[in-house]
Amino acid sequence: MAVDKSHTPLWVKAVIWLVALSFVFGGVAFVGFGGSAGSTSTTGDATTDSSITAQYQPAVDAAVAALAADPENPDLLAFAGHRYFEWAVALYESGQQPASVPLWLAAVAYYDKALAITPDDVVVLGNKGFALAYANDPAAADALRAFIAADVDDTTGQVANATELLSTLAVTPSASATESAPTTP
Repeated sequence: MAVDKSHTPLWVKAVIWLVALSFVFGGVAFVGFGGSAGSTSTTGDATTDSSITAQYQPAVDAAVAALAADPENPDLLAFAGHRYFEWAVALYESGQQPASVPLWLAAVAYYDKALAITPDDVVVLGNKGFALAYANDPAAADALRAFIAADVDDTTGQVANATELLSTLAVTPSASATESAPTTP
């Protein structure tokens, strides 16, 4: 069952476009005035954390604000989860794996709410599985299996990544999920 986005209110679409455009134009301004946006430290220091927070917090705030007006909208729930997911990826890739865990779990909380409404959304299922794996949560294996089973046609192109990650979890269930970098589906 796919989500019928044609019934999404116009104001919700406008908010999503506004957030997307703010990233595009905000990123240009950031590069122009602050140097290279891609030059973050991999040491996990507070400066890197604060610059990552400054980059991702506004998008999370906008997504949560949009969701406040329509808290049962599965598209907005997934959108909020995706913003937390992106923030977690940024922290994770900067070498701050422990700091990324609360963000992975926040993404999962929004994904769970979206899946309660649209249980067959393969993108949300996949992101939930990956987020749990990188948070080193014991529920990761079941979530990845659910994603693999739901995306039998590999519409997301992430089934191979999920299968590989699942095999890693199955081989070493207590191993840290920090062995490989996250893949954004």
